[in-house]
Amino acid sequence: MSDVEVRDDLAEAHRLAWEHVASPGSWWTGAQRVELGGTVLLSIADDDPLPPWVGASTSDRVPAERLAPDAAHDAAYRIARHAGTMTEDVFRRFADELGELPYVELCAVVSAVAAVAHFRRNVGLDIPPFPAPIDGEPTGERPHELADAELNWVPVAAPADETAAVVQAYTGVPGEMTNTWRMASAQYIPVEEMIHADWSRRSGGLTRPQTELIAARVAQLRECFY
Repeated sequence: MSDVEVRDDLAEAHRLAWEHVASPGSWWTGAQRVELGGTVLLSIADDDPLPPWVGASTSDRVPAERLAPDAAHDAAYRIARHAGTMTEDVFRRFADELGELPYVELCAVVSAVAAVAHFRRNVGLDIPPFPAPIDGEPTGERPHELADAELNWVPVAAPADETAAVVQAYTGVPGEMTNTWRMASAQYIPVEEMIHADWSRRSGGLTRPQTELIAARVAQLRECFY
């Protein structure tokens, strides 16, 4: 067991992320989201990962009895393990089967689970179990108006992104946008500080340029699209 100390705000953001995954979303139930989160975890930990062109639902890697569609599990496994292979054609295939906004929500669940799991694994902490799924149907929440994205593939809250696609990626599913920025504020930079080049989380801590250098290097190694 690691003796690493985790900042309170970061630990709380991750705790809330786990609760968020277990809650009904706009398009998926809490039980489906927890099930898909499990596929993300097994994808990350898979010692002999499936190649990206093989659907996880066709293997024995995911439970035989499933609440979420096969395509959702296939997408969750592939995004979590082989994000660099997600071309627009692959996205379109999944979105045509699942729906564009359900796909956006799925991506957000994958990114939330992966962020927590990778962090805890890399600092030597156990990955906690998900909370029991919260009952209830998906909320159907969506922006008042959607627009076709200018710089990415998914629809976003109007007006469409013109300069920063990554900032609007999850705006089509408001609850996921809220959770993503809550996590980003703890893991990276609070959104209100983005414009401040001299921002630092604490005195003597990483400077903004140092933070961005690390972020850019990690993004390159992880084959981040952005």
